[in-house]
Amino acid sequence: MVMSDSRTNVSERRDQLLRVARDIFAERGYPATTMDDIAAAAGFTKPILYQHFSSKEALYNELVQTASSQLLEALVGATKDVSNPREIVESAFHGYFDVIMHETAIFRLLFLQPHIGDHLSELRRVESRLTSYIEEMIPLRSDPTLRRQLAACVVGMAEGAATAWLVQQESAGWPPLVDGAVDEMAQRISGLAWGGLRSVQTDES
Repeated sequence: MVMSDSRTNVSERRDQLLRVARDIFAERGYPATTMDDIAAAAGFTKPILYQHFSSKEALYNELVQTASSQLLEALVGATKDVSNPREIVESAFHGYFDVIMHETAIFRLLFLQPHIGDHLSELRRVESRLTSYIEEMIPLRSDPTLRRQLAACVVGMAEGAATAWLVQQESAGWPPLVDGAVDEMAQRISGLAWGGLRSVQTDES
């Protein structure tokens, strides 16, 4: 049953539409999802959906940008009170995996669904924002070009681990998150990343 525009306020209605769209895009991908699908699943008419989002692409891009902001906020929050370089790296990975492993739908959209054209460019902007943040955290006396390359490698490592975990969860039917899973993932990947960063630092010494 399609509900009227008056049942919730504007902000709540918009948030609901974003949640529904996120879940459908994550499950079906961008090409297979229509605005009709999203409106029907949310229980609104399509004209109401278009009051909030001018197009499917605009809606999708907002979801991608939201994911980017969530990741950056997680990294900032996890590292703001840490000063030891080794702990900074581990805390950053912990913040990253914590948000991905608890908010799987938005990151299934990022990491499991195909991206082409403008959507691929939007994903690259997400990666660039993450790389820029990580770049400032690398405790190396290296030139800017090398620091940028190393930061991109760290982001790629995190994305690869996140993608592998999401695929495993999907294959298993999305079981509940196991206690300690975030800690374990963060420790493993940060150990690998820190070992690589330390080896570069040693080479420069």
